[in-house]
Amino acid sequence: MIKLSAREKAALAERLRDYCAEELDCEIGTLQAELFAEVIAREFAPVFYNAGLRDAEALLMKRMESFGDEIAALEMPEANR
Repeated sequence: MIKLSAREKAALAERLRDYCAEELDCEIGTLQAELFAEVIAREFAPVFYNAGLRDAEALLMKRMESFGDEIAALEMPEANR
């Protein structure tokens, strides 16, 4: 589970309060916003985190393939005996 620091939780709570006020025309308290931030971190963050890991893995695999090509290009021709 992703743990939020007190500072991160407070910042997310403030952003949630602003969002609710501006976009949903509703006011929520700081405690409500902090609890909501915890729910988002617990329920939604792992989905995005895992997607990021899959993206990173795909990028690394693509780079590994290019390493093989680059190493092959460095090979020296063998002398004929």
